[in-house]
Amino acid sequence: MKKEDVTHIGVITRISADMLTIRTDEECRCDGCAVAVLCNKDSADGHEDLSVNVDHAARFSVGDRVEVTASSSSTLLATWWALILPTAIFVGVILGVRFGWPQSGGWSILAGFAALVIYDLFLYLFRIRIAQKVRWKVRKV
Repeated sequence: MKKEDVTHIGVITRISADMLTIRTDEECRCDGCAVAVLCNKDSADGHEDLSVNVDHAARFSVGDRVEVTASSSSTLLATWWALILPTAIFVGVILGVRFGWPQSGGWSILAGFAALVIYDLFLYLFRIRIAQKVRWKVRKV
C-alpha cells in the first residue's frame, strides 16, 4: 500500500451480487478527498458506510473485518471528474463567451454557471458508470 492510497478498515454490513457495504471502524476525515462523493455518509458519528463494487463478493460474509483501499490512480480519476474538469469547463465557457461576444458582460458568468449545471446533470446521469471506474481493493484483516 502506497502513502497516496485511501485506506479504511471496517466490517461488512451487507453483501449484494457485486457490491459490499462496509461500515468503517474509525472516524473518517474525507473533507478534502475527491473519492468521498462515492461514499455514503449517512452517519452522524463520523463513521461511513462505503459501498464498494467487487468482482468476488461471494468470498466475503457479513461481519468480516476488511481493509478497503482505493489506489492513487482512482483518487486522481475522482479528482479529475469532481474538480479539474468542472473548473476547466467553467473558465473555458466564460472566456469563450467573453472573447466571442465582448459586449456580453455578466452574461458570460451566467453562461459558465449554466454549463456547470449541464455538467452536474451529466455527472448525475452517469454517476454509477463513473463510480465503477474507481477500483477498490478489499482484503480480510
